[in-house]
Amino acid sequence: MTIYEEMDRLRKEVKEKAALLKAMESEHFDANGIWEFSTEGDCEGRSTKHLGTYQGNLIDGIKKYGNQSYYRLACKKVGSYKPSKDSISKRVHFTIYDQAVKLNDPEDAISKLKSSVPDGHSLTGSNYYGCIALEWEE
Repeated sequence: MTIYEEMDRLRKEVKEKAALLKAMESEHFDANGIWEFSTEGDCEGRSTKHLGTYQGNLIDGIKKYGNQSYYRLACKKVGSYKPSKDSISKRVHFTIYDQAVKLNDPEDAISKLKSSVPDGHSLTGSNYYGCIALEWEE
């Protein structure tokens, strides 16, 4: 077999595998993945703004970045991601800068926020100075 015959054989194999991959992707869409979000720009693309990258379910990413789009949101899958079946506990430490909340006073911040905390979430003290923590399960 000559080198040219080998290259032709490889081209044919690549073309067949590409067609198989395309068919598999169209049949098995997975909303979970790594998604890049951007705004719709003008026809030259000069006003397109990259909003961020989200790892997880497409719908959750749309909810996160949806209020930043002008006409529409562009969602591009850039990688695979499979969330674990077990719930994951999340915790974020934060400080509130607002005149109605005493600065660096976690008890005051918790008392003012506790009525706004959604179901399945909780506020606790934090081991970081002046912070409180928001905890939830995903």
